[in-house]
Amino acid sequence: MCGAQGECLQRSAALLPADVPAVWITTAPGIAGALPANKAHTLLGQETGALVFDAHSGFDVNAFAAVSGTLRGGGTLYLLTPPLDAWAQYPDPDYRRFLPYPYQAGDVEGLFLQRLVGMLEEKSPLAPLLQRGGFLQQDAVITIIQSEVPVVLTADRGRGKSAALGMAASQLIGQGKRVMLTAPSRATVESVFKHAANPPAFFAPDDLLQTLPKADVLMVDEAAAIPVPLLLQMLQHYPRCVFSTTLHGYEGSGRGFVLRFQKQLDTLAPGWQSIRLHQPIRWPENDPLEHFINQALLLDVDLAPCPPCGGRAGDGGERAEYRQLNRDNLAQNEPLLRQLFGLLVTAHYQTRPSDLRQMLDAPNISIHILEQQGIIVAVALLSREGGIDADLTAAIHAGTRRPHGHPIPQTLTFHAKIPQAAQLVCERVMRIAVHPDRQNHGLGAQLLKHLLGFATQGGADYMGVSYAMTPELVRFWERAGFVVARVGHRKDTASGSRSVVQIKALTARATALFNR
Repeated sequence: MCGAQGECLQRSAALLPADVPAVWITTAPGIAGALPANKAHTLLGQETGALVFDAHSGFDVNAFAAVSGTLRGGGTLYLLTPPLDAWAQYPDPDYRRFLPYPYQAGDVEGLFLQRLVGMLEEKSPLAPLLQRGGFLQQDAVITIIQSEVPVVLTADRGRGKSAALGMAASQLIGQGKRVMLTAPSRATVESVFKHAANPPAFFAPDDLLQTLPKADVLMVDEAAAIPVPLLLQMLQHYPRCVFSTTLHGYEGSGRGFVLRFQKQLDTLAPGWQSIRLHQPIRWPENDPLEHFINQALLLDVDLAPCPPCGGRAGDGGERAEYRQLNRDNLAQNEPLLRQLFGLLVTAHYQTRPSDLRQMLDAPNISIHILEQQGIIVAVALLSREGGIDADLTAAIHAGTRRPHGHPIPQTLTFHAKIPQAAQLVCERVMRIAVHPDRQNHGLGAQLLKHLLGFATQGGADYMGVSYAMTPELVRFWERAGFVVARVGHRKDTASGSRSVVQIKALTARATALFNR
């Protein structure tokens, strides 16, 4: 439904059936029970027959993907937008999420919205409202209850994965079994508890491995968000485990988990069982709304197959071709965009729809790839940061100002107590990923050399990176000449690792400042 915000709200209110309670996602005043997009997660595990999502209040794509999963079969989603031909120029409040100081909404080209508008116009008459054309996989519950070996439960969103865990846990506890549940955060398993008449005990991953409480069955939900070494430690202490994860969803992807973790299980527990839930529980298969959201937000992307290997880069084998991608062209090249994003979601479990929007629209981001035979085998995203004036840098150093964005320049200035660090220009490696079939072939190092050349030519003073510290990653960055600038004080509860910042000076003034 397109037009001015007030007009769209009035029209949608008039169209809503009187006997169907509706969920409203908007910050507009005067609507009883309406939720802002940042509270949409409180609806997870619930069902509704009508959903009104007001994009004028900010098109939070993560919230949009999440709440669409609460709409049951036969329900209607009303998407309220500015006029479609002007939406890409609309100063979306959600841009605040990724715009670093001093950029404003007017600095955004709106490539993500241009692409989305094109899809909506293709789907007409779906554009004004989107309708969805369930049942629980009882076999999954039975398998979890009866299995004496590790179980891996995978599903796309909306397939009842959490419900199956909750009901299986409840029945096991009813049989006198001690059942524990762990996940990256308790908030991610609220739906499990809603379906468990006998709720399992919850432990954060780090607490679980430190205390090792006794249990007959350990359930690990959203396992893709927990590093594989920690999962293997859990398996060592709790042989009867259920590892559950979402394959394609608004909260991230489990594709990398499938590739990495199941290979380990083949060695450590050859008899492990796999369960894949296909049937949605709130809507029929081949649902048009699910199909549209999956396409628009790239929730359904998979990894492109790799061409035949030509040897290690630099060892006389086939080398990959480097290029920086033009984002205007990328937004109009759907096959290339899907291939690129498929590699990113496979490499990192927390890649979300908001990352797609930021990648296309944040004015400080650049995209770099290596290709072999037309296939992307490595990708990196750079974020240009720093270059902050002397007065604001002094305020950051004193702890009185914290402008949005610029994480590495600010942590060097405030935490590492390097007074002028935020005045220097930094190219931060936001993401770097190599195709799983091309890892350990030198492509990551090859791409990093191109990134350093790009940063130097662009006048950056240094390059920086921040990540959850592991010995392998530290060695990779040290081999490229990066030095540790800061190590976090606390371990992350999900990863069990400390964060680390590493930097490499590219100019004389950066070298002098960091040495001092």
